[in-house]
Amino acid sequence: MSKKPPNRPGIIFEVGARVEAQDYLQKWYPSRIEEIDYDEGKMLVHFDRWSHRYDEWIFWDSNRLRPLERPALRKEGLKEEDDMSVDGEEVLARWTDCRYYPAKIEAVNKEGTYTVQFYDGVIRCVKRIHIKSMPEDAKGQVRRLHFVIIHLQPFLTEGNGQNTYGKKLTRACYFIQ
Repeated sequence: MSKKPPNRPGIIFEVGARVEAQDYLQKWYPSRIEEIDYDEGKMLVHFDRWSHRYDEWIFWDSNRLRPLERPALRKEGLKEEDDMSVDGEEVLARWTDCRYYPAKIEAVNKEGTYTVQFYDGVIRCVKRIHIKSMPEDAKGQVRRLHFVIIHLQPFLTEGNGQNTYGKKLTRACYFIQ
């Protein structure tokens, strides 16, 4: 008699579906479902970037399976329901140097990204996992810092009017305080 896969949020039980699976050494890896055995209630999981000889049969109700999106959310210490969709909210957003800087949410985009304006005026599109809530004691300070930076901009430009050093100096200014 054929069993039916359990209803697990975020996991689609079909061949080719993406999941995150734990190997026998208890390390989590992005994975893909290769085969499903409905009689035994398990599936063959292929760990990305590993040889197929390491594929494992894992029961579909095992705690060794989780949705692929979970690691990024868990790494940031966030809940899936936690939504920062308030326009104008002050947050910490990740810059290209992988550090978090104060920013303000300008818009929430359809694809799950946020348009944010960093305190030095740069506007970027940032994924949800690259946004952290601003600590309560730091809220409101970004506006004061932005005011100071605006007044320093003429001193941070070269003779041709190009602001070549402004971004690095203004970012460092936040941490020096």
